[in-house]
Amino acid sequence: MPVVAMVLSIPFTLVILAAVLALSAVAEQRVLSPRAMVIRVVRARRTSPDFVEAFVARECAPLHARRGS
Repeated sequence: MPVVAMVLSIPFTLVILAAVLALSAVAEQRVLSPRAMVIRVVRARRTSPDFVEAFVARECAPLHARRGS
């Protein structure tokens, strides 16, 4: 029985690792991306227009620089 458990634990561990990597990629794209952060700040109710403008300009400058390259 312990041999079977050890043999089955290797594929199970690989599946768990793949799931964690996939979830972290989704979180990075949808939650932590510069675009998602800008949208979240723009939609926030407690931020001032000056802060939103400065934040959007600061976050979008590298994005525009990357596109222009």
